[in-house]
Amino acid sequence: MKIFTSYFGNSRKLNDAGVLIICVAIGKPKFLNVPQMLNVCPTRYMVSGPCPHEEYLRLYDKILASQDANKVIEQIKILSRGKDVALCCYEKPGDFCHRHILAKWLTENTGIEITEFGVSEKKEPEYQQQSLF
Repeated sequence: MKIFTSYFGNSRKLNDAGVLIICVAIGKPKFLNVPQMLNVCPTRYMVSGPCPHEEYLRLYDKILASQDANKVIEQIKILSRGKDVALCCYEKPGDFCHRHILAKWLTENTGIEITEFGVSEKKEPEYQQQSLF
């Protein structure tokens, strides 16, 4: 089982790739019937209220501190039904989002690498000197 992060707008590509969506947002789209992990979701205040960025980070750190990373991975494994999964919420890959914090926290605490689905790291092109003759 591989674990990715992604956003709900990518659901068709995830489904086509056989990747099961797990909602890590406080609310999930009505068009998706997917499991939800409320234990790692930000609070309604954090996403709907006038929550400053620094406070958001502090509050989300408290949410993660109340969790055991290995138990969160076990929860993901149970929900995955043996498939690859994507921990999804609403923000696009380049936007600030708690799912990136969650992925980093899980990786740091379990060693399991979690990447954004469909986003590859940009590599510098390799240049080769061509012969002038």
